[in-house]
Amino acid sequence: MRVIPAIFAINPNASGADTADKIDASSRLLPADHTRPARDPIDYFRHQPHTMSPQIRGRSQRKPTVGFAVVDFETTGLMPSHNHRVIEIGVTHVENDGTIGARWETLVNPQRDLGPQHVHGIQSRDILDAPTFADVAAEFADLLRDRTFVAHNASFDLRFLGSEFARAGFPVVPEVPHLCTMALAAHLGVPGRRALKSCCDHYGVALTDAHSAGADSFATAELLTAYRASTIHTEQWRRFWDDAATSALGFPYPTLRSRGVAPKPRGDLSTLEQHFLERITEVPLMVRADGAESDYLDALDKCLLDGILSASESSELVSLSDELGLGRAEVATLNRRYFDALVRRAWLDDVLTLEEETQLTTVADLLALAPEHRGMGKPVVEASPEATPIPREFRLAAGAQVVLTGTMTLERSYWEEILIRHGFTTNASVTKKTAVLVAADPDSLSGKARKARDYGIPVVGEHWLRERFAH
Repeated sequence: MRVIPAIFAINPNASGADTADKIDASSRLLPADHTRPARDPIDYFRHQPHTMSPQIRGRSQRKPTVGFAVVDFETTGLMPSHNHRVIEIGVTHVENDGTIGARWETLVNPQRDLGPQHVHGIQSRDILDAPTFADVAAEFADLLRDRTFVAHNASFDLRFLGSEFARAGFPVVPEVPHLCTMALAAHLGVPGRRALKSCCDHYGVALTDAHSAGADSFATAELLTAYRASTIHTEQWRRFWDDAATSALGFPYPTLRSRGVAPKPRGDLSTLEQHFLERITEVPLMVRADGAESDYLDALDKCLLDGILSASESSELVSLSDELGLGRAEVATLNRRYFDALVRRAWLDDVLTLEEETQLTTVADLLALAPEHRGMGKPVVEASPEATPIPREFRLAAGAQVVLTGTMTLERSYWEEILIRHGFTTNASVTKKTAVLVAADPDSLSGKARKARDYGIPVVGEHWLRERFAH
């Protein structure tokens, strides 16, 4: 009687339906007591040699790599068939002897909204300059080549692996040789649901920064080495691990030309970015456009509508300044003039409330105004004719159309009901009649957000609704 691991490398001759069934049923390969006689675990990795592409065949004289590529994806949702996308990739190499080797990770721009951001902790501003999957597909494929694919709940990651390569124009055959550390845990005595944290706790593996692809990939790699170390003392398991480590030799991952796009690791997402003013050239590259100052001030007022200057809005102001022929010093002057105009507006009723003072301080911070330019005292003289006109406070007109996008902290249906109750209308899509787009993330890359920016429609965060209507 012996314990058999319920782990699979897929037979290339199996049908797609059979493959999916076997992956999902891998924990049911043995009865609950895990002790009935069964064939050698190496048999789970028996498969016909793959038909090698000319590129792979041409490289076959070098000593092939043996080992594992441990992968984790962070995604916008659960189903690639529902247009969910990969937004972060983590890869950790584990060699045949159990040592952990190279690590690689990158954020991925999915060119859509990021789904439930409270789960993965990635904000749209973090992926605005990240590579697309197609940008790093060549490097990713090379990291997988000749190595057995490993993931915790591998069927999930394999679905996204196939979907992303296919979307990039490089389909991968579905029979990817792989190991699933979740399925294996069921036959190594790990109790409970066998989530990654549970398995790591059971084997004393540290899991930090959960739901970060790089951290989860590394923890899964350490878990794999712990599995190996706890079983390698028996001949049966030694043969199993040796066969598993070589099961992907020659597997036809696409051989692609690198685009030369650097990966963007998550790192510390709280790191402050360079202020937009510092990104504006000191000497304008363009001739000053007619109406440049008023165009910039109008754009600035729209960007600060919700009291937040998102990464998208900062980039918009930088691009606009370049197009209008405004240099850094001129933009800094316009920022100060705009702030002074807001102060004059706040004093129109001869009272500066605490709320108004807080709002002015927020604007001064967003514009990075020096202390000497943050004066909020009541103007003692009338403004000169050259002074910046007082910006009109943004107000939604009765019946104005509001559009919502993204996964918000409160249900969209709740906000739609609130808006309708206050006399506004809602719409499922952005049109030129839309007054404002409310996004779960102001830097959203959803189709609605892109269209709103194209139309010059303000994009604000959910907090803007909460401050005005949730009482």
